Amino acid sequence: MGVKAIKLYFRGVVLLITIASLILSISINPAYKTDPETSLWLQYASTLAPFILIFQISLIIYWLFHHKIWFLIPLVAIVINHKYLTSIVGFNFGKTPENKALNITVCSYNVNFFNYLNDIKAPEIARLIVKNNVDILAMQEFDANSYYNVNEITGEFDFMKYNAIYANEKNSIGMAIFSKYPIIRSSKINFNNTGNCFMWADVLIGQDTVRIINNHLQTTGYYSSYSRGLAYVYKKAGENFLARAIQAKIIRSFIDFTTYPVIVCGDFNDTPQGYVYSKIKGNDLKDSFIEKGRGLGGTYRRTFSLMRIDMILFSNHFKARSYKSINSPLSDHKPIFSELEYQN
Repeated sequence: MGVKAIKLYFRGVVLLITIASLILSISINPAYKTDPETSLWLQYASTLAPFILIFQISLIIYWLFHHKIWFLIPLVAIVINHKYLTSIVGFNFGKTPENKALNITVCSYNVNFFNYLNDIKAPEIARLIVKNNVDILAMQEFDANSYYNVNEITGEFDFMKYNAIYANEKNSIGMAIFSKYPIIRSSKINFNNTGNCFMWADVLIGQDTVRIINNHLQTTGYYSSYSRGLAYVYKKAGENFLARAIQAKIIRSFIDFTTYPVIVCGDFNDTPQGYVYSKIKGNDLKDSFIEKGRGLGGTYRRTFSLMRIDMILFSNHFKARSYKSINSPLSDHKPIFSELEYQN
């Protein structure tokens, strides 16, 4: 076989792969609106969306380099999943004009029990929050560790006068909301058969009550299951897709029955292509990243920051003025920050 024949054969294989990627894109597109109970495999496929997107961009570059019209195939595949593209890549490069309205900075941070990689993290995390002038802080995996008890950890954040803390509870992963504004009531709702949960706190901003909802949905279980083999990982992931779907419905019902302006944040453990994000966001909440994010928006550091699973959503009582995440080594998640203009 000559060199020319080998090149033609290789391009033929790449063309088949390109067509397959288009078919896959079409197949996974409905994942965001499909309940896992109806079609579980779509949720498995949706977790690959960031990698599929990168692969399709690579195919576009390949075909353009070879001056072939086949670049249109992966381009169409990206267009089909344009909602996912804009939910993981921010294109907001304009400058937000200054205003005199009431602006509050919200941070959501999965702090990994303050001892990521078996080191002391609480003081550094507190300094990070101070540096970014946070008004409302929602933390997941807020619990004592071998270095600090809960009171000592809480003391690191004493620059925020008000807090609602639910930690060191049996069979439940700790959560907390800290605020520079008064917290007038709060509660935590545990999900069945898991340590995951969500909490809420009503915060008094001026004369108005704003409800902060802090989520920590079912953990994916990928990393904790690897040692037990791929079959177990697959089984566990499926169970967790189903669990998160139920949890998302509970949270969505809670949002629907809330009469106050809401800010919904936390670790969703699912990407914007999946059902959970779409269910919680609904048609009435906006996403800070989509509104004001710039560049690649991944928040989970173990996946090369390709997966955005931490969110700050808000009702139409607010307007996003800025969004950022920081690739800090203090946890396996990035902290995310959004400045919100209160428009009430």
